Amino acid sequence: MEFNTTYKHPNPFLFCTKLLSYCTPPFFWRMGGGTPLLGRVAMGVAAAAYVLMVLIVAMVAATVVGVGVVRSWAEQPVYVKESVHFDYSDAHPTALLTFGNGPAVPPGHTIFVSLSLLMPDSDYNRDVGIFQLSAELISGQGSVIARSSHPSMLRFRSWPIRYARTFLMGMPLVFGMTSETQRVTFPALKHREAAYPRTEDIRLTLIPRAGTSALPQFYDAEVVVNSRPPWLKEVVYRWKLTLSVWTSLYIFVMLVMLLVLFLKPLIFPATSGGGKCYEEAEQQEAASEERQVSESIERWQTRRSKRKAALLQPSSITLATNN
Repeated sequence: MEFNTTYKHPNPFLFCTKLLSYCTPPFFWRMGGGTPLLGRVAMGVAAAAYVLMVLIVAMVAATVVGVGVVRSWAEQPVYVKESVHFDYSDAHPTALLTFGNGPAVPPGHTIFVSLSLLMPDSDYNRDVGIFQLSAELISGQGSVIARSSHPSMLRFRSWPIRYARTFLMGMPLVFGMTSETQRVTFPALKHREAAYPRTEDIRLTLIPRAGTSALPQFYDAEVVVNSRPPWLKEVVYRWKLTLSVWTSLYIFVMLVMLLVLFLKPLIFPATSGGGKCYEEAEQQEAASEERQVSESIERWQTRRSKRKAALLQPSSITLATNN
């Protein structure tokens, strides 16, 4: 079977349905008095598959765009925890934390810098008392972006508490399961990162109390850097999965609306040109079937008249002989 219709533009859907109609066995086309039963079923299946394919492509495109938009808005907070070493050869020991490849904190983030010291719970550290901790943010050009200074000291424990703790923790202390130390964390600096200049280093300095040169003793020093994005980007980051789903859904709905409004004849031919073409093809087929039926009736009538003439011819010959 062939559809004798012309199309202004090539249409993959109509090509597929025409190919299915070619592949349809003639037996199914003769079912129901010549009604193309399987052709109609193939037409419906092809239309559903084609529309489903278009919707899947639109959904994939909407998902890619939605996830990309959300990721472009969301910014992950920066978290850095690294051990540093103070240079005790100076009167004011310093330690420098350098970010690996350039600035690590995006612009607009609020930086929180803290120093964690593992200090022995000794009489010397208790006698040192208060000392000063200074933190500076250094740009790539070596200039100081921000500076902050805070007093710090070992946590106080009275002698009854220390003796009671030593008595209760005597066995773990002897076997090395615990130690007489305190880990003290000091907030050092808070700064909002700007677009320029950018932070590349953090410099920490220990300064003794005025009038003294005694500095605290510690086993280990760690710098902890946290950042907080702007509130909008922070909300997007915390709800990025939900926002990705909803953004992709909105973009998918908009894509479908655009396809229906502007590309309906090409994308959904089953609802417009494709259905009309198929109806015209059916009408042509019905007309051809009617012509075939009328021709069959005419041939049957011709054969019948010939048979009648053949039956009547012997009788006329017999009458002529008798006469």
